[in-house]
Amino acid sequence: MTKNVKRKVQKTIGFSLLLVLLFGIVLVLMISSKERWFAYLILAACVGLLVFLRSTKFWRGWRVPLCWILAIVVAWTGLFAGQPSTNIQPYTPRKLEQPSASYQLLLNNVTIVDTRTGNLTSNMSILCVNGKIKDIAPAGTIKADNDTKIIDATGRYVVPGYLNMHMHVIGEENTSESLALLLANGVTGFRQMSGSVELLEEWRSGAFTSSTNEPALLTMPGDIMTPMNAPTPEIAVKFVRQQQEEGADFIKIGGVSPDVFNAIQAEANKLGIPVEGHVLPDMDLKEVSKNGFHSVEHFGINFGALISSSTDEKALRAQATGIPTTIMENPIFVHLMRIKGLQNFVNEQFIKWGTKTSGGAKDETQLTHFINTYNEEKAKELADVYVQYNTWQCPTMIRMLSGLFKGSSEATAQRLYDLYLSLVRTYDLEGVKMMAGTDGSEGDAIHKEFDELEKAGISPLHVLQMTTLNGAEFLGRLDDMGTVEVGKNADLVLLDANPVESVQNFHKIHSVIRAGSYHDKDELNAIKDKFEKK
Repeated sequence: MTKNVKRKVQKTIGFSLLLVLLFGIVLVLMISSKERWFAYLILAACVGLLVFLRSTKFWRGWRVPLCWILAIVVAWTGLFAGQPSTNIQPYTPRKLEQPSASYQLLLNNVTIVDTRTGNLTSNMSILCVNGKIKDIAPAGTIKADNDTKIIDATGRYVVPGYLNMHMHVIGEENTSESLALLLANGVTGFRQMSGSVELLEEWRSGAFTSSTNEPALLTMPGDIMTPMNAPTPEIAVKFVRQQQEEGADFIKIGGVSPDVFNAIQAEANKLGIPVEGHVLPDMDLKEVSKNGFHSVEHFGINFGALISSSTDEKALRAQATGIPTTIMENPIFVHLMRIKGLQNFVNEQFIKWGTKTSGGAKDETQLTHFINTYNEEKAKELADVYVQYNTWQCPTMIRMLSGLFKGSSEATAQRLYDLYLSLVRTYDLEGVKMMAGTDGSEGDAIHKEFDELEKAGISPLHVLQMTTLNGAEFLGRLDDMGTVEVGKNADLVLLDANPVESVQNFHKIHSVIRAGSYHDKDELNAIKDKFEKK
């Protein structure tokens, strides 16, 4: 092989490798972003043009790098131009249909627990038809049709199905198994705390609500707001509007800078859509409440509530870690985050990192400072603001428990957790509206949450309300949920003991009724045996 031939082969190989390197990156981003056809056409045209020019006399000297630069610029422009359209038609709300058992169900000799007062009404019959409670009357006074399934509920106590008001089930691995386990543990409805436009479309088409063998998805946001999809106030405002048009029930904030946070809240207030989720510790929870934040999860995350309850609140908040706005507002970063595939990848990594680090500071000195400066009067002041501005709380005690014991010494973690137990009791005593939620997707987690709320000193009736009545009120669905009354959904739990006497009786599930479909203890135990982790 002559030197000239060898040089030509080397140049061809080098040219090919450079093509693969530079345009392969663009192609991967396009595939992950689901670009439209003309973006691929532009990319192919750029590659083809370079190959053609290389075979001409034009491919000489300074023109070579110029051709590469122009081709790359055009290909990247096509990548951005090919992004899915944000011109979304406004979503028209519709009430999702309640599923129904294929038979009528009659419960005889049952004791009804009033979730508003704790009063008991014994020796009653409940007739469930078409997924609803059709009639409630003294035992023996309701006539049963031939297609009626009759259950002798003597000695049982009936309450509305449990609601888990902070979950991440939909879109996770083993969703169907998790939903089955939720029902087996008495959960008939849940609030999903993460979503997407694709999941919203799937839900609105009837998924996650239509089965009598699974709990119902009650409410869901669009994509969680993070610095990746909402790096600046301007972009965040547009994203709020987009999510409302996509049919999101609420805006979920995962963690953003104060400026972005306030812009999201202001725009959501204009549109009448609730904002819920995380409040980073560099923000004042009292001000957040006054501005209309609907539901604070995990006490504000990263010790936010403890900072607001500290006698050294100002200094602790100044030390609190927030979002590094210098990076997030950088024009290059903002521009790159327009690439949907790249945004999704970076966003996923951010959420994973945030979940791992959301227990807060690990420095023992700082943690001890939280403990030593906690003040009950300050905690009451925070609670009173929540009451005044109707800001709900979903404390997720088991999530707090697991997070605290991952990063600090056992003694310090226990002292911090004791503060959270004290804080949630203060909330309860001051009248803050609270819901039971667990985070994650574990089916039996709600029962662990009940136990932690009991440790905090919350009465059995209030714990029962947190997982039934309060969730219905929060969702604005007291007309069909939250109590055992005629016209309500036939989503019920039969217990072997009185739940108003002890939180431990919440665990004594005899059977679960979902949309009038009866699931006895043997069926529930079989589901647990099949799916629960050993």
